[in-house]
Amino acid sequence: MRRDLTRTSTKIGPPSLGNFLLRTFLWLPPCFAAWYFSAQPHGAVAGRVALLIVDQLRPRLVPTLERSGVDLVFVTTLEVHPAPGVTGMLLPQVNPLIYTYGLALFVALMLATRAKWWKLFAGIFLLLPFQGWGIALDFLVQVAVMLGPEVSAQVGLLGWRREAIALGYQVGTLILPALVPVALWALFSAAFIEGMVRRRVTMPSPEAQ
Repeated sequence: MRRDLTRTSTKIGPPSLGNFLLRTFLWLPPCFAAWYFSAQPHGAVAGRVALLIVDQLRPRLVPTLERSGVDLVFVTTLEVHPAPGVTGMLLPQVNPLIYTYGLALFVALMLATRAKWWKLFAGIFLLLPFQGWGIALDFLVQVAVMLGPEVSAQVGLLGWRREAIALGYQVGTLILPALVPVALWALFSAAFIEGMVRRRVTMPSPEAQ
């Protein structure tokens, strides 16, 4: 009696949503730790991008950028008068951590997706303009809005520009730091997301089993 032997193979498909979320949460602590310990050099690079943005809006307003710990110090040409007969130069500070924490989120998502390394580094590079935007608008809202008419008159950003700076600051603080990393991850991981969705749609329901 002859028996037909059928050899079957199982192809490993994309992970389930639960497994992906678990991997992401496991990657978050080391990614945030790495982001925090690299905050000074990374903040300095993002600060240089911010300086380019500021120079486009108000040339020669900030001749140089310095650091005080993690904070970025914008050395401006604006004069302040803290006391009668006393003149000083305005040195606003910005904490870049407020605008760069999305880097850790992006890296955790990419590692959980097991993305290629070139996509990881490309995303880190693409995050810089948005991080620089937040830092630049934080500085601009200080000098054009928060520090009073004496300073804002020297800046020359009045009227609709002043309102646009306030709006841009809100966007750069509340929306971009968290939204852009997720959007970039989705852009680089379209095939992964499609496979995960397809797996969820084609998975049989408990009632059908």
